[in-house]
Amino acid sequence: MIESNIIAHATTEGVRESCGLVSGGIYFPCTNIHPDPENYFEISSEEWLRAESHAEVEAVVHSHPAGLPFLSAGDRDMQVKTGLPWWLVCDDRLLKFNPVPRLLGREFNHGVQDCYSIIRDAYHLCGISLDDFERHDNWWYTGDNLYLDNISGQGFYQVDEVQDGDVILICLGTSKPCHAALYIGNQEILHHRPDRLSKRDVYGGYWFKFTHSIWRHKQWSDYSLLAIYADMDADLN
Repeated sequence: MIESNIIAHATTEGVRESCGLVSGGIYFPCTNIHPDPENYFEISSEEWLRAESHAEVEAVVHSHPAGLPFLSAGDRDMQVKTGLPWWLVCDDRLLKFNPVPRLLGREFNHGVQDCYSIIRDAYHLCGISLDDFERHDNWWYTGDNLYLDNISGQGFYQVDEVQDGDVILICLGTSKPCHAALYIGNQEILHHRPDRLSKRDVYGGYWFKFTHSIWRHKQWSDYSLLAIYADMDADLN
Protein backbone atom coordinates (compact mmCIF):
# COMPACT_ATOMS: atom_id res chain seq x y z
CA MET A 1 0.00 0.00 0.00
CA ILE A 2 2.74 2.48 0.91
CA GLU A 3 4.52 1.97 -2.42
CA SER A 4 1.33 2.47 -4.43
CA ASN A 5 0.59 5.66 -2.44
CA ILE A 6 4.06 7.01 -3.22
CA ILE A 7 3.75 6.27 -6.94
CA ALA A 8 0.23 7.74 -7.05
CA HIS A 9 1.48 10.95 -5.44
CA ALA A 10 4.27 11.23 -8.02
CA THR A 11 1.73 10.74 -10.80
CA THR A 12 -0.51 13.54 -9.53
CA GLU A 13 2.45 15.94 -9.43
CA GLY A 14 3.07 15.48 -13.15
CA VAL A 15 6.22 17.28 -14.31
CA ARG A 16 6.93 18.56 -10.80
CA GLU A 17 9.14 16.46 -8.55
CA SER A 18 7.01 14.93 -5.84
CA CYS A 19 8.48 14.61 -2.36
CA GLY A 20 7.58 13.11 0.95
CA LEU A 21 8.76 11.24 4.01
CA VAL A 22 8.25 7.74 5.35
CA SER A 23 7.69 7.63 9.10
CA GLY A 24 6.46 4.69 11.13
CA GLY A 25 5.64 2.79 7.97
CA ILE A 26 3.36 5.57 6.72
CA TYR A 27 3.98 7.82 3.72
CA PHE A 28 3.60 11.53 4.39
CA PRO A 29 3.29 13.41 1.07
CA CYS A 30 4.88 16.85 1.27
CA THR A 31 4.68 20.04 -0.74
CA ASN A 32 7.70 20.72 -2.93
CA ILE A 33 8.66 24.27 -1.97
CA HIS A 34 11.74 24.50 -4.21
CA PRO A 35 11.57 27.49 -6.61
CA ASP A 36 12.42 25.13 -9.52
CA PRO A 37 10.18 22.16 -8.69
CA GLU A 38 10.53 20.52 -12.11
CA ASN A 39 14.20 19.84 -11.45
CA TYR A 40 14.65 19.89 -7.67
CA PHE A 41 12.72 19.35 -4.47
CA GLU A 42 12.69 20.82 -0.98
CA ILE A 43 10.67 19.81 2.06
CA SER A 44 9.76 22.43 4.64
CA SER A 45 10.96 22.01 8.20
CA GLU A 46 7.33 22.11 9.35
CA GLU A 47 6.41 19.08 7.25
CA TRP A 48 9.54 17.25 8.35
CA LEU A 49 8.58 17.86 11.99
CA ARG A 50 5.02 16.71 11.27
CA ALA A 51 6.30 13.37 10.00
CA GLU A 52 8.86 13.15 12.79
CA SER A 53 6.16 13.71 15.42
CA HIS A 54 4.55 10.47 14.27
CA ALA A 55 7.75 8.41 14.42
CA GLU A 56 11.38 8.57 13.40
CA VAL A 57 11.80 9.39 9.71
CA GLU A 58 12.78 6.20 7.87
CA ALA A 59 13.22 7.43 4.29
CA VAL A 60 13.17 10.52 2.10
CA VAL A 61 11.09 10.16 -1.07
CA HIS A 62 11.06 12.13 -4.32
CA SER A 63 10.51 11.61 -8.03
CA HIS A 64 12.37 12.18 -11.29
CA PRO A 65 9.47 12.85 -13.68
CA ALA A 66 11.71 13.30 -16.71
CA GLY A 67 14.99 12.12 -15.24
CA LEU A 68 17.05 9.00 -14.87
CA PRO A 69 16.45 6.19 -12.35
CA PHE A 70 19.27 7.00 -9.97
CA LEU A 71 20.19 9.69 -7.46
CA SER A 72 21.73 12.86 -8.87
CA ALA A 73 24.91 14.38 -7.46
CA GLY A 74 22.79 16.77 -5.41
CA ASP A 75 20.62 13.92 -4.19
CA ARG A 76 23.65 11.92 -3.09
CA ASP A 77 25.12 14.93 -1.32
CA MET A 78 21.95 15.40 0.71
CA GLN A 79 21.45 11.67 1.26
CA VAL A 80 24.86 11.33 2.87
CA LYS A 81 24.06 14.34 5.08
CA THR A 82 20.73 12.88 6.21
CA GLY A 83 22.12 9.35 6.58
CA LEU A 84 18.75 7.96 5.48
CA PRO A 85 17.53 5.70 2.71
CA TRP A 86 16.27 7.71 -0.26
CA TRP A 87 13.44 6.32 -2.35
CA LEU A 88 13.03 7.47 -5.92
CA VAL A 89 10.01 7.25 -8.22
CA CYS A 90 10.93 7.05 -11.90
CA ASP A 91 8.94 5.54 -14.77
CA ASP A 92 6.22 4.41 -12.33
CA ARG A 93 8.75 2.35 -10.36
CA LEU A 94 9.90 2.87 -6.79
CA LEU A 95 13.66 2.48 -6.38
CA LYS A 96 15.24 2.34 -2.94
CA PHE A 97 18.79 3.53 -2.27
CA ASN A 98 20.59 2.95 1.01
CA PRO A 99 22.92 5.66 2.37
CA VAL A 100 26.11 3.90 1.36
CA PRO A 101 29.36 5.80 2.02
CA ARG A 102 30.84 7.96 -0.71
CA LEU A 103 32.78 5.88 -3.19
CA LEU A 104 35.92 8.01 -3.02
CA GLY A 105 38.11 8.44 0.05
CA ARG A 106 36.88 5.47 2.09
CA GLU A 107 38.98 4.04 4.92
CA PHE A 108 39.87 0.39 4.36
CA ASN A 109 38.33 -2.19 6.69
CA HIS A 110 38.40 -5.72 5.32
CA GLY A 111 34.95 -7.26 5.08
CA VAL A 112 33.28 -3.91 5.75
CA GLN A 113 34.83 -1.36 3.41
CA ASP A 114 37.09 -3.19 0.98
CA CYS A 115 37.48 -3.90 -2.73
CA TYR A 116 34.25 -5.89 -2.90
CA SER A 117 32.27 -3.40 -0.82
CA ILE A 118 33.02 -0.56 -3.21
CA ILE A 119 31.90 -2.66 -6.18
CA ARG A 120 28.73 -3.70 -4.36
CA ASP A 121 27.90 -0.13 -3.30
CA ALA A 122 28.64 1.32 -6.74
CA TYR A 123 26.31 -1.20 -8.32
CA HIS A 124 23.68 -0.47 -5.66
CA LEU A 125 23.70 3.19 -6.74
CA CYS A 126 23.01 1.94 -10.28
CA GLY A 127 20.02 -0.04 -9.06
CA ILE A 128 21.77 -3.42 -9.28
CA SER A 129 21.80 -5.58 -6.14
CA LEU A 130 24.77 -7.78 -5.28
CA ASP A 131 24.85 -10.11 -2.30
CA ASP A 132 27.26 -9.54 0.54
CA PHE A 133 29.57 -12.36 1.57
CA GLU A 134 31.27 -13.09 4.85
CA ARG A 135 34.99 -13.04 4.22
CA HIS A 136 37.95 -13.38 6.53
CA ASP A 137 41.17 -11.52 5.89
CA ASN A 138 43.80 -13.35 3.84
CA TRP A 139 41.22 -15.81 2.47
CA TRP A 140 43.30 -15.92 -0.72
CA TYR A 141 46.06 -17.76 1.14
CA THR A 142 43.67 -20.57 2.11
CA GLY A 143 41.56 -22.88 -0.02
CA ASP A 144 38.97 -20.17 -0.70
CA ASN A 145 38.52 -18.55 -4.10
CA LEU A 146 35.73 -16.15 -3.24
CA TYR A 147 35.57 -14.05 -6.39
CA LEU A 148 35.59 -16.90 -8.89
CA ASP A 149 33.28 -19.04 -6.76
CA ASN A 150 30.61 -16.34 -6.51
CA ILE A 151 30.81 -13.87 -9.38
CA SER A 152 28.73 -15.83 -11.91
CA GLY A 153 25.97 -16.29 -9.35
CA GLN A 154 25.74 -12.51 -8.97
CA GLY A 155 24.79 -12.02 -12.61
CA PHE A 156 28.21 -11.54 -14.18
CA TYR A 157 29.59 -13.24 -17.27
CA GLN A 158 33.19 -13.22 -18.48
CA VAL A 159 34.25 -11.07 -21.44
CA ASP A 160 37.49 -10.47 -23.31
CA GLU A 161 37.48 -6.69 -23.84
CA VAL A 162 36.81 -4.19 -21.07
CA GLN A 163 33.89 -1.76 -21.26
CA ASP A 164 32.43 0.83 -18.88
CA GLY A 165 31.04 -0.79 -15.75
CA ASP A 166 32.97 -4.05 -16.04
CA VAL A 167 34.50 -5.63 -12.96
CA ILE A 168 38.19 -6.45 -13.34
CA LEU A 169 39.60 -9.22 -11.16
CA ILE A 170 43.26 -8.78 -10.31
CA CYS A 171 45.89 -11.02 -8.74
CA LEU A 172 47.34 -8.83 -6.01
CA GLY A 173 50.47 -10.61 -4.79
CA THR A 174 48.97 -14.08 -5.24
CA SER A 175 48.01 -16.46 -8.02
CA LYS A 176 44.32 -16.13 -7.09
CA PRO A 177 42.23 -13.11 -8.09
CA CYS A 178 41.87 -11.43 -4.71
CA HIS A 179 41.27 -7.82 -5.76
CA ALA A 180 38.49 -6.24 -7.80
CA ALA A 181 38.25 -2.92 -9.60
CA LEU A 182 35.43 -1.22 -11.47
CA TYR A 183 36.24 0.11 -14.93
CA ILE A 184 34.80 3.64 -15.18
CA GLY A 185 35.98 4.58 -18.66
CA ASN A 186 38.82 6.67 -20.04
CA GLN A 187 41.36 4.05 -18.93
CA GLU A 188 40.41 4.56 -15.29
CA ILE A 189 39.34 2.20 -12.53
CA LEU A 190 37.64 2.78 -9.19
CA HIS A 191 38.94 0.48 -6.47
CA HIS A 192 39.93 0.10 -2.82
CA ARG A 193 43.33 -1.31 -1.99
CA PRO A 194 44.26 -2.61 1.47
CA ASP A 195 45.59 0.12 3.76
CA ARG A 196 44.68 2.83 1.24
CA LEU A 197 41.79 5.19 0.70
CA SER A 198 39.46 4.22 -2.13
CA LYS A 199 40.37 6.11 -5.29
CA ARG A 200 40.45 6.33 -9.05
CA ASP A 201 43.52 4.91 -10.77
CA VAL A 202 44.81 4.58 -14.29
CA TYR A 203 44.11 1.12 -15.64
CA GLY A 204 47.59 0.29 -16.83
CA GLY A 205 50.95 -0.86 -15.56
CA TYR A 206 50.61 -3.17 -12.56
CA TRP A 207 46.81 -3.33 -12.67
CA PHE A 208 46.75 -4.28 -16.32
CA LYS A 209 49.67 -6.69 -16.07
CA PHE A 210 48.12 -8.70 -13.25
CA THR A 211 44.54 -8.68 -14.53
CA HIS A 212 43.05 -12.13 -14.15
CA SER A 213 39.71 -11.70 -15.93
CA ILE A 214 37.00 -9.19 -16.89
CA TRP A 215 33.34 -9.59 -15.97
CA ARG A 216 30.17 -7.81 -17.16
CA HIS A 217 26.81 -7.72 -15.40
CA LYS A 218 23.74 -8.72 -17.36
CA GLN A 219 21.72 -5.81 -15.91
CA TRP A 220 24.28 -3.13 -16.77
CA SER A 221 22.79 -0.38 -18.94
CA ASP A 222 24.12 2.57 -20.89
CA TYR A 223 23.19 5.05 -18.14
CA SER A 224 24.46 3.00 -15.17
CA LEU A 225 27.88 4.65 -15.15
CA LEU A 226 26.19 8.05 -14.75
CA ALA A 227 24.97 6.96 -11.31
CA ILE A 228 28.54 6.25 -10.23
CA TYR A 229 29.81 9.55 -11.58
CA ALA A 230 26.95 11.33 -9.79
CA ASP A 231 28.34 10.02 -6.51
CA MET A 232 31.91 10.98 -7.38
CA ASP A 233 30.75 14.42 -8.52
CA ALA A 234 28.88 14.84 -5.22
CA ASP A 235 32.13 14.06 -3.45
CA LEU A 236 33.67 17.14 -5.10
CA ASN A 237 30.92 19.52 -3.96
